Amino acid sequence: KHSASLTVTVDTQITIDVIELVNDNGIPGDNMTNDAHPQFRVTVPGDVNEVSLSIDGGVTWVKATQSATPGVWNYTWPGTVPDGDYTLNVKATDNAGNTVTETLHFTIDTTLSTPVIVLDSADDSGVHGDNMTNHTQPTFALQHIDDDAVRVTVSVEHGGVTTTFDATKDAGGWTFTPTGAWADGDYTLSVSVEDKAGNTSHSASLTVTVDTQIAINNIELVNDSGIPDDNLTNNVRPHFQVTVPTDVNVVRLSIDGGKTWFNATQSATPGVWDYTWLADVGEGKHTLTVEATDKAGNKTTQQLDFIIDTLLSEPTIVLDSTDDSGTKGDHLTNVNKPTFLLGNIDADARYVTVEVQHGGTKEVLTATKDATGNWSVTPTGTWADGDYTLTVRVEDEAGN
Repeated sequence: KHSASLTVTVDTQITIDVIELVNDNGIPGDNMTNDAHPQFRVTVPGDVNEVSLSIDGGVTWVKATQSATPGVWNYTWPGTVPDGDYTLNVKATDNAGNTVTETLHFTIDTTLSTPVIVLDSADDSGVHGDNMTNHTQPTFALQHIDDDAVRVTVSVEHGGVTTTFDATKDAGGWTFTPTGAWADGDYTLSVSVEDKAGNTSHSASLTVTVDTQIAINNIELVNDSGIPDDNLTNNVRPHFQVTVPTDVNVVRLSIDGGKTWFNATQSATPGVWDYTWLADVGEGKHTLTVEATDKAGNKTTQQLDFIIDTLLSEPTIVLDSTDDSGTKGDHLTNVNKPTFLLGNIDADARYVTVEVQHGGTKEVLTATKDATGNWSVTPTGTWADGDYTLTVRVEDEAGN
Protein backbone atom coordinates (compact mmCIF):
# COMPACT_ATOMS: atom_id res chain seq x y z
CA LYS A 1 0.00 0.00 0.00
CA HIS A 2 1.33 3.45 -0.93
CA SER A 3 0.75 6.96 0.48
CA ALA A 4 -0.40 9.95 -1.47
CA SER A 5 2.48 11.90 -2.99
CA LEU A 6 3.99 14.93 -1.28
CA THR A 7 5.64 17.76 -3.18
CA VAL A 8 8.16 19.83 -1.26
CA THR A 9 9.71 23.04 -2.50
CA VAL A 10 13.23 23.89 -1.46
CA ASP A 11 13.62 27.68 -1.44
CA THR A 12 16.77 29.21 -0.02
CA GLN A 13 16.76 32.47 -1.98
CA ILE A 14 15.29 35.85 -1.11
CA THR A 15 16.09 39.35 -2.29
CA ILE A 16 14.98 42.92 -1.87
CA ASP A 17 14.95 44.30 -5.38
CA VAL A 18 14.34 48.03 -4.83
CA ILE A 19 13.96 50.42 -1.91
CA GLU A 20 12.58 53.82 -2.98
CA LEU A 21 12.01 57.06 -1.09
CA VAL A 22 8.74 57.97 -2.80
CA ASN A 23 8.55 61.59 -1.66
CA ASP A 24 12.14 62.31 -2.62
CA ASN A 25 11.95 65.96 -3.75
CA GLY A 26 14.53 68.40 -4.94
CA ILE A 27 17.12 66.44 -6.90
CA PRO A 28 15.58 63.12 -8.05
CA GLY A 29 17.26 60.01 -6.68
CA ASP A 30 19.37 61.78 -4.03
CA ASN A 31 17.23 60.33 -1.22
CA MET A 32 16.62 63.75 0.31
CA THR A 33 13.18 64.99 1.25
CA ASN A 34 11.68 68.00 2.95
CA ASP A 35 8.71 65.90 4.02
CA ALA A 36 8.90 64.95 7.69
CA HIS A 37 6.72 61.91 6.95
CA PRO A 38 8.89 59.90 4.56
CA GLN A 39 7.16 57.35 2.36
CA PHE A 40 9.00 54.22 1.24
CA ARG A 41 8.20 51.67 -1.45
CA VAL A 42 9.87 48.24 -1.35
CA THR A 43 9.87 45.87 -4.32
CA VAL A 44 10.44 42.18 -3.53
CA PRO A 45 9.66 38.75 -5.07
CA GLY A 46 6.00 37.72 -5.03
CA ASP A 47 6.57 35.01 -2.37
CA VAL A 48 7.59 37.56 0.28
CA ASN A 49 4.88 37.71 2.92
CA GLU A 50 6.26 40.28 5.34
CA VAL A 51 8.25 43.51 4.99
CA SER A 52 9.38 45.44 8.07
CA LEU A 53 11.18 48.80 8.33
CA SER A 54 13.28 50.47 10.99
CA ILE A 55 15.05 53.85 11.19
CA ASP A 56 16.48 53.46 14.69
CA GLY A 57 18.98 50.70 14.03
CA GLY A 58 16.48 47.88 14.49
CA VAL A 59 15.25 48.91 17.92
CA THR A 60 11.78 49.52 16.56
CA TRP A 61 10.24 47.81 13.53
CA VAL A 62 7.11 48.76 11.65
CA LYS A 63 5.33 46.61 9.09
CA ALA A 64 4.78 47.74 5.52
CA THR A 65 1.51 47.19 3.69
CA GLN A 66 1.27 45.12 0.55
CA SER A 67 -0.15 47.11 -2.35
CA ALA A 68 -2.49 45.85 -5.04
CA THR A 69 0.55 45.20 -7.19
CA PRO A 70 2.20 41.88 -6.27
CA GLY A 71 5.65 42.32 -4.76
CA VAL A 72 5.21 46.03 -3.96
CA TRP A 73 5.00 47.11 -0.31
CA ASN A 74 4.47 50.64 1.08
CA TYR A 75 4.95 52.45 4.35
CA THR A 76 4.61 56.13 5.31
CA TRP A 77 5.94 57.24 8.68
CA PRO A 78 2.95 58.46 10.68
CA GLY A 79 4.97 60.51 13.16
CA THR A 80 7.16 63.49 12.36
CA VAL A 81 10.73 62.49 11.63
CA PRO A 82 13.16 65.24 12.74
CA ASP A 83 15.69 66.74 10.34
CA GLY A 84 18.85 64.69 9.95
CA ASP A 85 20.58 61.79 8.23
CA TYR A 86 19.07 58.33 8.66
CA THR A 87 19.66 54.71 7.70
CA LEU A 88 16.54 52.81 6.78
CA ASN A 89 16.71 49.06 7.46
CA VAL A 90 14.30 46.94 5.43
CA LYS A 91 13.73 43.30 6.40
CA ALA A 92 11.84 40.93 4.11
CA THR A 93 10.62 37.39 4.93
CA ASP A 94 9.24 34.94 2.38
CA ASN A 95 6.93 31.94 2.62
CA ALA A 96 9.91 29.60 3.10
CA GLY A 97 11.09 31.58 6.10
CA ASN A 98 14.05 33.13 4.34
CA THR A 99 14.96 36.56 5.68
CA VAL A 100 17.06 39.31 4.17
CA THR A 101 17.87 42.88 5.24
CA GLU A 102 18.90 45.85 3.07
CA THR A 103 19.60 49.47 3.96
CA LEU A 104 18.95 52.88 2.40
CA HIS A 105 20.54 56.12 3.57
CA PHE A 106 18.23 59.12 3.40
CA THR A 107 18.04 62.66 4.71
CA ILE A 108 15.18 64.71 6.13
CA ASP A 109 15.74 68.42 5.51
CA THR A 110 12.81 70.76 6.11
CA THR A 111 14.71 73.95 6.87
CA LEU A 112 16.34 76.59 4.67
CA SER A 113 17.82 79.88 5.79
CA THR A 114 16.23 83.12 4.59
CA PRO A 115 18.65 84.72 2.10
CA VAL A 116 19.70 88.37 2.18
CA ILE A 117 20.83 90.55 -0.73
CA VAL A 118 23.01 93.64 -0.24
CA LEU A 119 24.79 96.04 -2.56
CA ASP A 120 28.50 95.21 -2.55
CA SER A 121 30.38 97.82 -0.52
CA ALA A 122 32.80 98.38 -3.41
CA ASP A 123 29.87 99.55 -5.56
CA ASP A 124 28.05 101.47 -2.82
CA SER A 125 29.33 104.85 -3.95
CA GLY A 126 28.50 108.08 -2.12
CA VAL A 127 26.98 107.54 1.32
CA HIS A 128 27.53 103.93 2.39
CA GLY A 129 24.35 102.04 3.16
CA ASP A 130 22.01 104.34 1.22
CA ASN A 131 21.68 101.83 -1.64
CA MET A 132 22.61 104.41 -4.24
CA THR A 133 25.37 103.83 -6.77
CA ASN A 134 26.86 105.52 -9.80
CA HIS A 135 28.08 102.15 -11.11
CA THR A 136 26.00 100.83 -14.00
CA GLN A 137 26.95 97.18 -13.40
CA PRO A 138 26.96 96.91 -9.62
CA THR A 139 27.70 93.65 -7.83
CA PHE A 140 25.40 92.33 -5.12
CA ALA A 141 26.45 89.99 -2.32
CA LEU A 142 24.02 87.20 -1.44
CA GLN A 143 24.18 86.18 2.20
CA HIS A 144 22.79 83.34 4.35
CA ILE A 145 22.83 80.87 1.46
CA ASP A 146 22.91 77.32 2.85
CA ASP A 147 25.66 74.97 1.69
CA ASP A 148 23.15 72.56 0.15
CA ALA A 149 21.64 75.21 -2.13
CA VAL A 150 21.31 73.90 -5.67
CA ARG A 151 19.70 76.93 -7.31
CA VAL A 152 20.01 80.59 -6.42
CA THR A 153 18.24 83.16 -8.58
CA VAL A 154 17.87 86.93 -8.46
CA SER A 155 14.75 88.65 -9.74
CA VAL A 156 15.19 92.25 -10.89
CA GLU A 157 12.23 94.59 -11.40
CA HIS A 158 12.76 97.85 -13.31
CA GLY A 159 10.21 99.95 -15.12
CA GLY A 160 7.46 97.41 -14.53
CA VAL A 161 9.43 94.53 -16.08
CA THR A 162 10.80 91.66 -13.97
CA THR A 163 13.69 89.48 -15.16
CA THR A 164 15.23 86.51 -13.34
CA PHE A 165 18.94 85.71 -13.42
CA ASP A 166 21.07 82.88 -12.02
CA ALA A 167 23.45 83.93 -9.27
CA THR A 168 27.13 82.93 -9.33
CA LYS A 169 29.09 81.09 -6.66
CA ASP A 170 32.83 81.47 -6.26
CA ALA A 171 35.33 81.11 -3.44
CA GLY A 172 33.93 84.21 -1.78
CA GLY A 173 30.32 83.05 -1.85
CA TRP A 174 27.27 83.86 -3.92
CA THR A 175 27.06 87.08 -5.94
CA PHE A 176 25.06 88.67 -8.72
CA THR A 177 26.29 91.19 -11.31
CA PRO A 178 24.15 92.39 -14.23
CA THR A 179 25.37 91.18 -17.60
CA GLY A 180 24.71 94.58 -19.17
CA ALA A 181 24.86 98.20 -18.07
CA TRP A 182 21.85 99.51 -16.16
CA ALA A 183 20.29 102.84 -17.04
CA ASP A 184 19.64 105.39 -14.31
CA GLY A 185 16.64 104.56 -12.15
CA ASP A 186 15.35 102.32 -9.37
CA TYR A 187 15.87 98.54 -9.40
CA THR A 188 14.15 96.16 -6.96
CA LEU A 189 15.94 92.86 -6.37
CA SER A 190 14.99 89.70 -4.48
CA VAL A 191 16.71 86.33 -4.04
CA SER A 192 15.16 82.87 -4.26
CA VAL A 193 16.99 79.76 -3.04
CA GLU A 194 16.21 76.08 -3.52
CA ASP A 195 18.18 73.38 -1.71
CA LYS A 196 18.78 69.71 -2.48
CA ALA A 197 15.72 68.69 -0.48
CA GLY A 198 13.46 70.98 -2.49
CA ASN A 199 13.01 73.60 0.20
CA THR A 200 12.63 77.13 -1.11
CA SER A 201 13.23 80.46 0.58
CA HIS A 202 12.93 84.06 -0.55
CA SER A 203 14.66 87.21 0.60
CA ALA A 204 13.13 90.56 1.42
CA SER A 205 13.32 92.90 -1.55
CA LEU A 206 16.10 95.45 -1.94
CA THR A 207 15.64 98.64 -3.94
CA VAL A 208 18.79 100.19 -5.37
CA THR A 209 19.04 103.46 -7.27
CA VAL A 210 21.50 103.85 -10.14
CA ASP A 211 22.41 107.52 -10.55
CA THR A 212 25.22 108.54 -12.90
CA GLN A 213 24.13 112.14 -13.54
CA ILE A 214 25.03 115.37 -11.74
CA ALA A 215 25.09 119.02 -12.73
CA ILE A 216 25.72 122.48 -11.35
CA ASN A 217 22.79 124.49 -12.67
CA ASN A 218 23.88 128.00 -11.69
CA ILE A 219 26.57 129.91 -9.80
CA GLU A 220 25.67 133.46 -8.78
CA LEU A 221 27.69 136.25 -7.19
CA VAL A 222 24.91 137.46 -4.91
CA ASN A 223 26.52 140.76 -3.90
CA ASP A 224 27.41 141.65 -7.48
CA SER A 225 27.43 145.46 -7.31
CA GLY A 226 27.35 148.03 -10.09
CA ILE A 227 26.26 146.45 -13.38
CA PRO A 228 24.04 143.40 -12.69
CA ASP A 229 25.50 139.98 -13.55
CA ASP A 230 28.94 141.29 -14.60
CA ASN A 231 30.49 139.38 -11.67
CA LEU A 232 32.11 142.55 -10.35
CA THR A 233 31.73 143.51 -6.72
CA ASN A 234 33.10 146.14 -4.39
CA ASN A 235 32.44 143.81 -1.45
CA VAL A 236 35.58 142.09 -0.17
CA ARG A 237 33.40 139.33 1.35
CA PRO A 238 31.83 137.88 -1.80
CA HIS A 239 28.62 135.89 -1.33
CA PHE A 240 27.95 133.04 -3.73
CA GLN A 241 24.78 131.05 -4.31
CA VAL A 242 24.94 127.68 -6.07
CA THR A 243 21.91 125.91 -7.54
CA VAL A 244 22.17 122.14 -7.98
CA PRO A 245 19.86 119.08 -8.15
CA THR A 246 18.22 118.23 -4.85
CA ASP A 247 20.14 114.95 -4.44
CA VAL A 248 23.42 116.87 -4.07
CA ASN A 249 24.61 116.60 -0.48
CA VAL A 250 27.98 118.41 -0.55
CA VAL A 251 28.92 121.71 -2.21
CA ARG A 252 32.46 123.06 -1.81
CA LEU A 253 34.07 126.29 -3.01
CA SER A 254 37.67 127.32 -3.63
CA ILE A 255 39.33 130.49 -4.95
CA ASP A 256 42.92 129.29 -4.76
CA GLY A 257 42.84 126.58 -7.40
CA GLY A 258 41.58 123.86 -5.10
CA LYS A 259 44.22 124.18 -2.38
CA THR A 260 41.64 125.28 0.17
CA TRP A 261 37.98 124.29 0.17
CA PHE A 262 35.02 125.67 2.09
CA ASN A 263 31.70 123.88 2.51
CA ALA A 264 28.61 125.79 1.46
CA THR A 265 25.44 125.67 3.55
CA GLN A 266 22.17 124.33 2.22
CA SER A 267 19.44 126.94 2.36
CA ALA A 268 15.79 126.42 3.20
CA THR A 269 15.13 126.09 -0.53
CA PRO A 270 16.02 122.57 -1.77
CA GLY A 271 18.94 122.59 -4.17
CA VAL A 272 20.17 126.07 -3.20
CA TRP A 273 23.50 126.40 -1.34
CA ASP A 274 25.18 129.56 0.00
CA TYR A 275 28.62 130.62 1.09
CA THR A 276 29.99 134.04 2.07
CA TRP A 277 33.74 134.44 2.35
CA LEU A 278 34.69 134.98 5.98
CA ALA A 279 38.01 136.71 5.27
CA ASP A 280 38.63 139.70 3.03
CA VAL A 281 39.37 138.76 -0.57
CA GLY A 282 42.04 140.87 -2.24
CA GLU A 283 41.56 143.22 -5.15
CA GLY A 284 41.64 141.79 -8.65
CA LYS A 285 40.40 138.94 -10.75
CA HIS A 286 39.69 135.58 -9.12
CA THR A 287 38.45 132.19 -10.32
CA LEU A 288 35.86 130.49 -8.16
CA THR A 289 35.78 126.68 -8.41
CA VAL A 290 32.61 124.96 -7.23
CA GLU A 291 32.53 121.21 -6.60
CA ALA A 292 29.24 119.37 -6.10
CA THR A 293 28.84 115.76 -4.92
CA ASP A 294 25.53 113.89 -4.84
CA LYS A 295 24.28 110.99 -2.73
CA ALA A 296 25.34 108.46 -5.36
CA GLY A 297 28.93 109.73 -5.26
CA ASN A 298 28.84 111.56 -8.59
CA LYS A 299 31.06 114.64 -8.62
CA THR A 300 31.35 117.65 -10.91
CA THR A 301 33.11 121.02 -10.90
CA GLN A 302 32.36 124.35 -12.52
CA GLN A 303 34.14 127.70 -12.47
CA LEU A 304 33.14 131.36 -12.32
CA ASP A 305 35.50 134.29 -12.88
CA PHE A 306 34.79 137.34 -10.72
CA ILE A 307 36.51 140.59 -9.81
CA ILE A 308 36.89 142.35 -6.47
CA ASP A 309 37.14 146.11 -7.06
CA THR A 310 36.91 148.42 -4.05
CA LEU A 311 39.08 151.24 -5.43
CA LEU A 312 38.05 154.36 -7.33
CA SER A 313 40.20 157.43 -7.97
CA GLU A 314 39.02 160.80 -6.67
CA PRO A 315 37.92 162.88 -9.68
CA THR A 316 38.89 166.52 -10.37
CA ILE A 317 37.09 169.32 -12.21
CA VAL A 318 38.61 172.48 -13.74
CA LEU A 319 37.32 175.25 -15.94
CA ASP A 320 38.43 174.68 -19.52
CA SER A 321 41.30 177.09 -20.25
CA THR A 322 39.57 178.29 -23.43
CA ASP A 323 36.65 179.52 -21.31
CA ASP A 324 38.81 180.87 -18.48
CA SER A 325 38.65 184.52 -19.55
CA GLY A 326 40.52 187.22 -17.70
CA THR A 327 43.17 186.01 -15.29
CA LYS A 328 43.89 182.33 -15.77
CA GLY A 329 43.04 180.17 -12.80
CA ASP A 330 40.86 182.71 -11.02
CA HIS A 331 37.67 180.72 -11.78
CA LEU A 332 36.08 183.77 -13.37
CA THR A 333 34.60 183.66 -16.85
CA ASN A 334 32.49 185.82 -19.10
CA VAL A 335 31.35 182.72 -21.02
CA ASN A 336 27.77 181.85 -20.04
CA LYS A 337 28.03 178.20 -21.24
CA PRO A 338 31.50 177.32 -19.99
CA THR A 339 33.02 173.87 -20.47
CA PHE A 340 34.64 172.05 -17.57
CA LEU A 341 37.29 169.34 -17.86
CA LEU A 342 37.07 166.31 -15.56
CA GLY A 343 40.28 164.57 -14.57
CA ASN A 344 41.38 161.41 -12.74
CA ILE A 345 38.41 159.40 -14.06
CA ASP A 346 39.09 155.64 -13.92
CA ALA A 347 38.79 153.64 -17.12
CA ASP A 348 35.97 151.50 -15.64
CA ALA A 349 33.82 154.54 -14.83
CA ARG A 350 30.19 153.83 -15.66
CA TYR A 351 28.42 157.02 -14.60
CA VAL A 352 30.04 160.48 -14.43
CA THR A 353 27.78 163.35 -13.38
CA VAL A 354 28.33 166.92 -12.25
CA GLU A 355 26.11 168.50 -9.63
CA VAL A 356 25.73 172.28 -10.06
CA GLN A 357 24.42 174.41 -7.19
CA HIS A 358 23.40 178.02 -7.84
CA GLY A 359 21.16 180.37 -5.88
CA GLY A 360 19.72 177.57 -3.76
CA THR A 361 18.88 175.35 -6.74
CA LYS A 362 20.55 172.13 -7.83
CA GLU A 363 21.07 170.70 -11.31
CA VAL A 364 22.76 167.46 -12.32
CA LEU A 365 24.62 167.36 -15.61
CA THR A 366 25.82 164.21 -17.36
CA ALA A 367 29.46 164.32 -18.43
CA THR A 368 30.59 163.05 -21.82
CA LYS A 369 33.65 161.13 -22.89
CA ASP A 370 35.42 161.88 -26.15
CA ALA A 371 37.26 159.50 -28.46
CA THR A 372 40.53 159.99 -26.60
CA GLY A 373 38.99 159.12 -23.24
CA ASN A 374 38.73 162.65 -21.86
CA TRP A 375 35.66 163.62 -19.86
CA SER A 376 33.99 167.04 -19.92
CA VAL A 377 30.71 168.74 -19.16
CA THR A 378 29.01 171.82 -20.59
CA PRO A 379 25.73 173.32 -19.34
CA THR A 380 22.76 172.66 -21.58
CA GLY A 381 21.59 176.24 -21.21
CA THR A 382 23.18 179.64 -20.58
CA TRP A 383 24.10 180.59 -17.08
CA ALA A 384 23.18 183.90 -15.52
CA ASP A 385 25.78 185.93 -13.71
CA GLY A 386 26.63 184.58 -10.27
CA ASP A 387 28.49 181.89 -8.42
CA TYR A 388 28.20 178.22 -9.37
CA THR A 389 29.51 175.34 -7.24
CA LEU A 390 30.26 172.12 -9.15
CA THR A 391 30.85 168.63 -7.72
CA VAL A 392 31.80 165.54 -9.74
CA ARG A 393 30.33 162.14 -8.90
CA VAL A 394 31.78 158.95 -10.43
CA GLU A 395 30.46 155.37 -10.21
CA ASP A 396 32.45 152.48 -11.66
CA GLU A 397 31.34 149.07 -12.90
CA ALA A 398 31.83 147.57 -9.44
CA GLY A 399 29.48 150.11 -7.91
CA ASN A 400 32.18 152.21 -6.18
